Amino acid sequence: MSLSRHPDSHFIETPRGIFTSAGNWFHITKEALEKYAPGLLEKQSLDKLIKKSEVWIRSADNIGITLFMLILYFQGLLPAFLVTLFFVPVWHINKSSVISLWLTGILTILDREIIVVLIAILVLSWMGITEQYLSVFIGILVFCVLKFGWFRAFVEWLYEKLLKGTLLLNDRVLKMMILKYAIKEDIPVKEVDAMEKEILSLVKKQKEVLKRYRKRK
Repeated sequence: MSLSRHPDSHFIETPRGIFTSAGNWFHITKEALEKYAPGLLEKQSLDKLIKKSEVWIRSADNIGITLFMLILYFQGLLPAFLVTLFFVPVWHINKSSVISLWLTGILTILDREIIVVLIAILVLSWMGITEQYLSVFIGILVFCVLKFGWFRAFVEWLYEKLLKGTLLLNDRVLKMMILKYAIKEDIPVKEVDAMEKEILSLVKKQKEVLKRYRKRK
């Protein structure tokens, strides 16, 4: 298996897709992208497409933390917990349907770690000052579960188990990012269905490799 890593990128290209330093798999190759959206990579780098896609992937965590902290401050612990528990999976599963370039800019700002950390510190500090210690404890727990992507990972695992044979959530995001930037650059995207089939084929190959690896262990 040949691996390719570009000096200024944060991902590795493999025959079964792209693996990023953040731990995300995208089941598409550079060659496939050039085939289905010819000329796009000349105007928008693959590194940029991957980074913008990861902003959307992490958006469930960042919006979830922000939403929880704001509701915790204004409405209390129970509403904050229930709304966040409902919102994060719904957003994470359906976010690819609302992807737009202008919204990507807003989410990029929220993706800066200092923003959500500062919001959490301010709210939880206030909870501590007002002796709402249960809110502080649950708030820290929710922050960690969301910030480290544990809840998102559980949603992805459940989605894959329940909806087999469909594009994985990461692949759906990258596909929409490709389409949005292709429209922006006035580049026709060829055979979207064929691109999806190729992605699913790489997903299947990846699963077969994992099965063989587990058997060896």
